[in-house]
Amino acid sequence: MRKPFILFLLGFLLLSAGVHAGTAAGSASRTRYLRFGVLPVQSPTRLAGMFMPLAAGIGRALGRPVEFVTAPGFSSFMARVERREYDIIYLNPLLFTVAKPVGYRAIVKVAQEPFIGILVVRKDSPLKTLDAATLPRHLRVGFPDPNAYAATIMTRRYLRSRGIPLGRNCQVQYFGSQNSVLMAVHSGLVDIAGAWPPALRSMPRAVRDDLRIIAKTPPQPQMPIAVRDDLPPAEVKRLQRYLISLPQSRAGRRILRRLGFVHGFAATNDRAYDEVAR
Repeated sequence: MRKPFILFLLGFLLLSAGVHAGTAAGSASRTRYLRFGVLPVQSPTRLAGMFMPLAAGIGRALGRPVEFVTAPGFSSFMARVERREYDIIYLNPLLFTVAKPVGYRAIVKVAQEPFIGILVVRKDSPLKTLDAATLPRHLRVGFPDPNAYAATIMTRRYLRSRGIPLGRNCQVQYFGSQNSVLMAVHSGLVDIAGAWPPALRSMPRAVRDDLRIIAKTPPQPQMPIAVRDDLPPAEVKRLQRYLISLPQSRAGRRILRRLGFVHGFAATNDRAYDEVAR
């Protein structure tokens, strides 16, 4: 019984206090740390495993401690963004359009891989295509969070474009995070799940191998990392250079493998998100 309790406690601490990374605790008392807020697209423990190595690398590159922190849900995360509680943020393209007016600017994005939503079923599902005329009645469809851009908003839009209105013959459920909704479709709680390719790649092999993608949405601009507008320009430049350079070192490639970002990061700016579809 101790292991589930320890995992619960770790998740609670990650949500409430964040985790310092990058410099020794003694230096943290002398130098103001940076808060790196990560949109809760997956569970807190999963996000910690993905992003704490990156936070540590950023801390080394900037010479001051960096605190990884997430939130219980999308709404609470964005409330903190609107209060400017984070120095650095990783979030989806749609929510960046909310962060921009309160003083955040995009500096890098996930490189090369298109930003798409995916619809996932069990490998043994009888569903082969998404045809409104042949779909069974009372289809159970799962999503992570109502504000998840790729996994919910884009996939719902795609279903509407295929003539599949979710409010009529479908039962919709929200599971809070992408790994939770993928586990839901794997365990048979829903028939189809909306998700995002990196989340599917991060699942245990036994789960991943039991699922298949039935549809992909048209692409949108990729997930950005943005900084608050009061960070010193020289520090922002060092951060951008560090993130773009990750594929060039062995340590950087290890960080990218933990993140699941095959091609690393590329430079971007606010204008790239002006046409993000709502």
